[in-house]
Amino acid sequence: MIRPNAVLFAAGILLVACRHQAGVVSQTQVAHPVMLLEHGTLPPAGMRLAIQIDNEPPTFQVSNGQGGPPILYRGKELDADRVKSFVVIRGKEARDRFHDRKLDAAILIELK
Repeated sequence: MIRPNAVLFAAGILLVACRHQAGVVSQTQVAHPVMLLEHGTLPPAGMRLAIQIDNEPPTFQVSNGQGGPPILYRGKELDADRVKSFVVIRGKEARDRFHDRKLDAAILIELK
């Protein structure tokens, strides 16, 4: 069963990944990582996602219900300026691709 919130969560990630960020980072931004929001709605806790960057092995993350966790690339938060393309795969297609029966969606990210 595909949860409609999976689409909202993936759209929120896309929104965060594609927005332009200023070069200077304030102390507040360092203390509070980017939150994933779609029209003021947080993804529900327990939503399971596979995130694959380029052709590297995927990472599996579960939403904490508060807009996180942040997407990591090699142990650091993903820099939105490096994202070239962003593809969301939902439901059965995501589960079949990554052989995980509990996935709600998958995100394929290609870097510049």
